[in-house]
Amino acid sequence: MTSIASQQLSSRAAVARVGISRIGAAGRLVPALLVAVVGVLAWWVAAVLLDSQIFPTPAASMSSLFADLATESFRANVLDSLRLLVFAFVASVVLGAVLGLALGISAFWSRAILPIVYAVNSIPKIVLYPLFLSFLGIGQLSRGGFAFYAAFVPMFIMAVESTSAVHPLHLKMAASLRMGWPRLIRQIIVPATLPALATATRTTFGLAFLGLLLAEMFSSSSGIGYEMLRNVSLIRMENIMGTVVLIVVIALPPTIALQAIEHRVAARFGGSRR
Repeated sequence: MTSIASQQLSSRAAVARVGISRIGAAGRLVPALLVAVVGVLAWWVAAVLLDSQIFPTPAASMSSLFADLATESFRANVLDSLRLLVFAFVASVVLGAVLGLALGISAFWSRAILPIVYAVNSIPKIVLYPLFLSFLGIGQLSRGGFAFYAAFVPMFIMAVESTSAVHPLHLKMAASLRMGWPRLIRQIIVPATLPALATATRTTFGLAFLGLLLAEMFSSSSGIGYEMLRNVSLIRMENIMGTVVLIVVIALPPTIALQAIEHRVAARFGGSRR
């Protein structure tokens, strides 16, 4: 009877934990939805009050967006940007985390290389884009490379900083136990840096998307940024606002998902919940 009662209590506790996690997820999603609704309402009120031809209503912008999505060329440009965005984001996260962890383990190389990386990161990204055009040419390679660079450097810096910030007592305990490098990285370095890496991953997605859009607007004949710049040159405000809505729709789901992952990692590995 005691074992049955304990099993029932554990199952109820598990159900309660699932319910609490769902409530927490809903609690994070509801404010975002409320802000979106308030933003759309404010946009609609401003458009009606101004009654200007250059400030379209949400309905006019969505109508122009659906008309653009009905064309094959616009859909091809959107898919082109999405492919490059996924490549730049994944590559910057993986390489930035791995190289950052490898460099952060060495205090000497961290002090030697990190100031140079900080100096490069302080340069406005768009200033360096002509270098990508010179070496990689005008096309997908330069756009994807620039988006990768815009996201890789911050990811790399955060990975180095989080690795360097591992508590010295843990490293001394590992040394006293004569722990090898694979075990040290797996059991101490990675768990200690995961909260910071999760935050860096969420930030990196937005930086990769921003870098890609800048590259496409600066010099490109395809992509979402190219469509945006073309609409600006033709002064088609409905299409401009429709493209802005499309960018928000593309960026919002991955951002929410990465934020949820960040909260889970922070809760499990001792980071701060925001």
